[in-house]
Amino acid sequence: MDRHLQASADVQRTSEEIRDEFLRFFEDKGHEVVPSASLVPEGDATLLFTNAGMNQFKDVFLGSGQRPYTRAVDTQKCLRVSGKHNDLEEVGHDTYHHTFFEMLGNWSFGDYFKQEAIRWAWELLVDQWGLDPDRLFATVHAGDEDLGLDADSEAADLWASETPINPDHILYEPSEENFWMMGNTGPCGPCSEIHVDLRTDEERDETPGRDLVNKDHPRVMEIWNLVFIQYNAQPDGSLERLADQHVDTGMGFERICAVLQGKSSTYDTDLFAPLLQATADLCPHEMVRGYDHVETEDDEERERVRIALRVIADHIRTIAFAISDGVMPGNAGRGYVIRRILRRAVRYGYQTLGLREPFLHRLVDPLVEKMGGQFDELAGQQEYIERMIRSEEESFLKTLGTGIDIFDRVTPYVGRVSDEAGDDQSVEDVVAEIRSDGRMMDLLQKAFVDADDREVMLRDFVDAARDGDVPGQIAFLLHDTYGFPIDLTQLMARERGLGVDMPAYDDLMQRQKERARSAAQFDVDQSEIHAWQEISSGQSSVFVGYEALSVDDAEIRAVREVETEDDPRFEIELDRTPFYAESGGQVGDTGTLQVGGETISVLDTQRQGERIVHTTDRLPTDPSGSVRATVDAERRRQIEAHHSATHLLHAALRGVLGDHVQQKGSRVGPDRLRFDFSHMQGVTDDELKTIERIVNERIQQNISTGEDRNVPIDEALDRGAMALFGEKYGDRVRVITFDPDYSVELCGGTHVGATGEIGLFRFLSEGSVAAGVRRVEAVAGGPAVDYVDEKLDELNAARRQFQSLQGPLHEEIARLQEQRDELADELESTRREAMAGKLDDVIASASDVDGVRCATGRIGEASMDDLQALAQQLRDRMGEESVGVLGSIDSEDGKVYVVVSVSDDLVGRGVKAGDIVGVLGRKLGGGGGGRPQLASAGGREIEKLDAVLAEAPDLVRENLS
Repeated sequence: MDRHLQASADVQRTSEEIRDEFLRFFEDKGHEVVPSASLVPEGDATLLFTNAGMNQFKDVFLGSGQRPYTRAVDTQKCLRVSGKHNDLEEVGHDTYHHTFFEMLGNWSFGDYFKQEAIRWAWELLVDQWGLDPDRLFATVHAGDEDLGLDADSEAADLWASETPINPDHILYEPSEENFWMMGNTGPCGPCSEIHVDLRTDEERDETPGRDLVNKDHPRVMEIWNLVFIQYNAQPDGSLERLADQHVDTGMGFERICAVLQGKSSTYDTDLFAPLLQATADLCPHEMVRGYDHVETEDDEERERVRIALRVIADHIRTIAFAISDGVMPGNAGRGYVIRRILRRAVRYGYQTLGLREPFLHRLVDPLVEKMGGQFDELAGQQEYIERMIRSEEESFLKTLGTGIDIFDRVTPYVGRVSDEAGDDQSVEDVVAEIRSDGRMMDLLQKAFVDADDREVMLRDFVDAARDGDVPGQIAFLLHDTYGFPIDLTQLMARERGLGVDMPAYDDLMQRQKERARSAAQFDVDQSEIHAWQEISSGQSSVFVGYEALSVDDAEIRAVREVETEDDPRFEIELDRTPFYAESGGQVGDTGTLQVGGETISVLDTQRQGERIVHTTDRLPTDPSGSVRATVDAERRRQIEAHHSATHLLHAALRGVLGDHVQQKGSRVGPDRLRFDFSHMQGVTDDELKTIERIVNERIQQNISTGEDRNVPIDEALDRGAMALFGEKYGDRVRVITFDPDYSVELCGGTHVGATGEIGLFRFLSEGSVAAGVRRVEAVAGGPAVDYVDEKLDELNAARRQFQSLQGPLHEEIARLQEQRDELADELESTRREAMAGKLDDVIASASDVDGVRCATGRIGEASMDDLQALAQQLRDRMGEESVGVLGSIDSEDGKVYVVVSVSDDLVGRGVKAGDIVGVLGRKLGGGGGGRPQLASAGGREIEKLDAVLAEAPDLVRENLS
């Protein structure tokens, strides 16, 4: 261990102990220990992932939410894949940046402020954890003339008076470093950052630490940021002081572990050591025995291995935690990010460590062993996470192998064109072979998507190949479709003495990034939201909708207007309300508010922090009057039927498919229900029938709904209640039971009084929404009856189409389909025979060209495939000393085709179909080529076909001479 770290590491702490000591330290100072929020931000469409500790408290800072506590402490799961120091492609190449990390934080909501935050930070770092005070630096805001702020001398004075820090270690920094803003407007304030200098004494003597603070030195780093939220930024750029001042702090957990464990890198800590060693143990290379035991004399190779190990150790944390929070690898949004990270890890394992079989899923176990104690959602879903990752790995490894096959098909042609670059005819011969290689042509068409036609595509391919380069379009296809990193493509090319056309590749990558940025932009509500106007004081937003669908004499607590791009909307908060605010998948209630003589329509009900907000079509003229709030009762009943059916469905799914089934999302409305759940394959028709039967049996049993409120969460879980991962629960919960042996769930939604009220349950659809996640849609109650009636009407209408049924309807339909297919085959055969019959006329009208029969003809409407087949027949029928030229038009595609056939004996005399068709193709505004015996061309100048066919005999004569 480095001597200069010894002071902070006299007591060797595990990461678990460090995390626990942080939480307990602030708990002892009156803070509520709150669980980490999900990596998927709740109700924040501006973020792909939770990327900071403050995300879950954003509503409090914005004034739209409250908490039952004023002090909080937590460790927050965070994920960053972009921004300064967080470019995904760079993670692993240094030893201190990560995609997934934990952020330790303590919070004050209008309670304590700078004095306590500064004093407690020093107390924890120095007095409890034993950091050397001479190595600590505190930065404060230097002021900002544009913001109208003086230097934060208050914070500087508190550092000097509340702690024994060296005064020379109190540094003033500009706004870029020490002023925090949530956005262009809203809560903001100065920061005070704590930095630690981990260099050797010799290095410190040579360069003072204060000169390296905020200079991106890897050994002089920020470890804690104390944000003092005391202003509200206005649209005009001015700052208003907040009535309530807040504290928001953030300490990088991985970084403080490295400091306290005396490690020079976060990857050297016990957070990563088990993952690094487990990966090394899987590596088949004997030289790789561990992260610090790569037995090779080649320093570059050793570092390549260590980079791969770091990438994999970092990425498995991100992948597993994201999946545990409901993010499935996919092709868009969050899922695309996780799939990209997973594939990057697999590529490094495949390319550098020689791991040819799925391996990432085997790292979940050591990850759960290390972190499952803090994060229940990880341990509780371990089997599902492993299965999901393995499925993704298996799929990607198949494409990786396919990509290698593609590379092996392309590079021989590139090499031959490069070798023959000075001989145009030899290059043209290679191109002719490419034209006749169907798989190669299909591949090029996938890669050269911007080429106007096949000839342009081939020309672009040859231009790159002449220089000895794999075309950038091919490299991009390998990257984008098959997950090849560009350095892998370059390495494989170098092994064959080739390069890669990087300008073309970079251009395509840039265009993809622009598309990705556009696709990843979450819609941000640009509405102008007016401040809440307080109407009355007292308790507010008390939900009474479990017991009643209407209340009299309610009072309006606050109103506001929200201006949108369309029509303005209005929001009302009541002291008590029967309206259910959208939550847990159940949509919000609608209905009416009667205020005085006015009836106001409630269009939706949402929860904003602690407020239950009624969205209305207008505001009352006199908001101070009493309110009669009435929920649309019929709509609520349909919602309740669908919600209770969802609980019955969840239990039936687990009973039929297995206990691995976990809810991954739901939507409960008046017209239908939608339920997403973890399952690796499609649900069969027989399984769906069984599940549907079980749900309807439970409905017919008319099971009374059991409701228990304010149950301690531990007691509820002991009862077997299903807790949904990703949902936030308090210390006391509401439990909904439909038979204790069948369905017990934590739920805040509204339900029927007994299952018989549901009436009927029917599935609408089943399908996949992401890898390992299935979705079913279903209807219950009245909508289910309507659905059955609709299907019966369809069936009866279908029966009426038949004068007399010879058997069951499905058999009659199958018989008709078989007859249709037979007729289609007969029609196609007749069409081909008709085209072949035209060859008789073409052969009969053949002309003599210097002793060679030259047959030309136009075959009406025919595709290129049809024309090539006819040309081969023509060649076979005409025999030696013959040339055939056929033309056709494909009016659907707006193209014209010609095909030339040449007998073998004429090929021996130097007559080549490719030479003739090349001239004809250019005259048609296109080009073509192929084998000497048979070649084809295409163009778009349809009107020239007859003239081109008429010129064919003269071209044959030229080639004979």
